Amino acid sequence: MLHDAIAIAPLPLDAAVSPAIVDLRESAFRDDPHRILRPLRERGPLHRDTLGVWLVTGHALARAVLTDTHMGRDPRQWRGYASLRPYLADSTLEQTVERWMLLNDGSAHTRMRRLAAGAFTPAATRLLEQQVTATADALIDALPKDRPFDLMRDFAQPFPVRVMGDLLGLPAGDFDRSKAWSDALAMVVEPAATRAVREQSDRAAAEMLDYLCGVVASRRHHPRDDLLSDMLARQACDRTATDDELLANLMLLFVAGHETTTNLIGNGMLSLMSHPLQLARLRAEPSLMPQAVEEMMRFEGPVSVVARIAHQSCRVGDLTIAPGDLLYCLTAAANRDPKVFLDPDAFDVGRERNPHLSFGGGVHYCLGAPLARLEGAVAFRRLLARFAHLRRTDSDVAWRPLVNLRGLTRLDVTG
Repeated sequence: MLHDAIAIAPLPLDAAVSPAIVDLRESAFRDDPHRILRPLRERGPLHRDTLGVWLVTGHALARAVLTDTHMGRDPRQWRGYASLRPYLADSTLEQTVERWMLLNDGSAHTRMRRLAAGAFTPAATRLLEQQVTATADALIDALPKDRPFDLMRDFAQPFPVRVMGDLLGLPAGDFDRSKAWSDALAMVVEPAATRAVREQSDRAAAEMLDYLCGVVASRRHHPRDDLLSDMLARQACDRTATDDELLANLMLLFVAGHETTTNLIGNGMLSLMSHPLQLARLRAEPSLMPQAVEEMMRFEGPVSVVARIAHQSCRVGDLTIAPGDLLYCLTAAANRDPKVFLDPDAFDVGRERNPHLSFGGGVHYCLGAPLARLEGAVAFRRLLARFAHLRRTDSDVAWRPLVNLRGLTRLDVTG
């Protein structure tokens, strides 16, 4: 997340052996990260790259790191942060990202998370099913029935944007530019992002901040029955969360609320169409949908890395981690650990035991996980109901050239 290049140099079992270098920026990793990560995990659950970042590949160790109270998410605690300033020093982007609940610990994280937590409980999310289904149906109604279409552009990308926009109460006419801002801001979690990409993210942060200031001012005078009004009411009662924190975390909700769900839908549909027997099983047994969505998150998850920073000296496996050390939990590797998952490289929509780590863990467990699960279940249920013969029309798979955000540039299909 915090630098432009990752070159993995596994710790050698024998000091006389020079380990091979694996560059996560290479096209082979983009096309099939599992082929790269499998031998790395087999060498051991913990490695260190050439920049000093710890890489956790084993499931048990990754889960321990994600839930360890000695670990945090605030990148400013990383010893390299002050010199690198990865979000562009003193920029709007840096100031915004440093206020995201995702990248704060302790009381600051609790205070910010409390602003929106009530809207994302499983119970609250279940009440949204009718609205989310209506949004999916409206997009599906517009899809061509007699010719191929790009599922990413025409459904997977706009669907979660509309859901989050409706949830926050944003005007429908603003969804397209909100998505453009959100796309740019999502790159802050991408290790391969160049300075030019960061500058684009900074411009998006400034523009979206200006936009949200106007929306918040209006909503304070005219509250509605939506998440934004609820967040403003919570802030008014609490009085500990600042306006800057409120605005930054509104941005975060939009970014996190669309990027991963878009990838879940695209990656999940690719997995289904690449495994026709599993697709047929899901059609025949629609009650398997919740399990199928979890399997999609495990098999080809929308995020490959979850970071933690050591707050103090602590043990991770057989090694001592120093304060300020950065650890990358490679969830793409951990989610296919054969010590935990039976036949881990098989895609099984009925998989019963599936403790994947795609939503993270500990106090930073993904706030929006219940909504992502609902969106995924609704999207696949409605798409499969509407298109009886859904199949790919292009044999080439176009993955985005990214390290962390695992998703497709396009997915051409026909029904």
